[in-house]
Amino acid sequence: MPLDIAVIGTGHVGLITAGTLARVGHTVIGVDDDKGKIESLRAGRMPFFEAGLTELVTQEIASGRLRFTEDITEAVAKAEVAFICVGTPGRPTGEPNMLAVEGVATALGRAAIHDMVVVEKSTVPVQTADRIRAVLARTSPHAFHVASNPEFLREGRAVEDSLHPDRILVGADNAWAHGIMRRLYEPMIEAGARYFATDVSTAELAKHACNAFLALKISFANGLARVCEASGADVVDVADIMGSDPRIGRDFLDAGLGWGGSCFPKDLAAFRAQSERLGYRFGLLDEVVKINDEALTSTFNKIREALWNLEGKRVVLLGLAFKPGTDDVRESPALRLAQMLLDGGAIVLGVDPQAGPAAAARVEGLEVVDDAYAAADGADCLVVCTEWPVFATLDLVRLKGILTVPILVDGRNLFDATAAREAGFSYFPTGRPALP
Repeated sequence: MPLDIAVIGTGHVGLITAGTLARVGHTVIGVDDDKGKIESLRAGRMPFFEAGLTELVTQEIASGRLRFTEDITEAVAKAEVAFICVGTPGRPTGEPNMLAVEGVATALGRAAIHDMVVVEKSTVPVQTADRIRAVLARTSPHAFHVASNPEFLREGRAVEDSLHPDRILVGADNAWAHGIMRRLYEPMIEAGARYFATDVSTAELAKHACNAFLALKISFANGLARVCEASGADVVDVADIMGSDPRIGRDFLDAGLGWGGSCFPKDLAAFRAQSERLGYRFGLLDEVVKINDEALTSTFNKIREALWNLEGKRVVLLGLAFKPGTDDVRESPALRLAQMLLDGGAIVLGVDPQAGPAAAARVEGLEVVDDAYAAADGADCLVVCTEWPVFATLDLVRLKGILTVPILVDGRNLFDATAAREAGFSYFPTGRPALP
């Protein structure tokens, strides 16, 4: 039986959650205090790029199951479940800023006219539900059951992950709330999604633990790449061998410039801060961050060594988003590298299928070019920063002919080494033998 749902916050998590729940048959109202964003959504214009998102939202608006409003009172008037999907940006201490979550909880309590389940969808520190519960209790006479339902979405594939999840995690304080949440996700459970029912604290902690461990795997691969480069071994082959062990798995063992985005840096810092607040210093997490930073420094050093002097050299960065399939440049290694090169006196051009405008707005002096060949004309070095599939199809022979110096630094091992060498490039991959 369909439920009435309010989704508060229409960012990456909230908008995709709203569209997904409408798609499986529920009646959903998305809420945001940004009037311009609400007007754009009503007109079918998305505030960010994510494959399949425009189609999902516009189709569900047309179905009548999804609509948007600035008025939280309107949104919760009939809602049986209200999702909190607002941002939790990091503070300098690493602790997340929870002001937006507190503000939503306060507004929910004042707007509610009946009992409901309130769901943390934002990534929050363990024990946040206790805080939300206290805010609701002092602002409303109604009964609220606070549940934790963290998302496990991969940017670039977030719509697919949301519509067809491999797992659904719900932490709740009683059987009734668990029953409501199971009804909410019944179509996905029937389709094969594994459903984990836990207490609230376990669900809150699990999200941070998952992201911290994935960041650890990437950092391990990047540390391994440094050893492979020093020894002449091939990090891709080593990772394939490791990944064949079912206890390890191949995912997240690709060496590169390091991780970025809106989740890993923030969540790792938050998890580290939470652990210290609870009395345990999780020193391993410090090393994960250190190795991640070293991966970017290693790529920068390869470029500088290949060019000898950076001043006045034209360097083209292929990819500006932190990963393919998104226009998200938050904590993007490519932008950090661009700034390092600019600081070193280089002229830096960037190419990206989606993230160009966002990147240009964040890095002063970065010249964004739509066409890779136009950017490469007269340049001294190409650097693969984001493994967009479109870059893998570039004509290396053509690129070699228009570059001033045929240097290719492959920060993501996107190209075949033999093909790059045969095209006439000095090729510097990651964690594999260089072909100067």
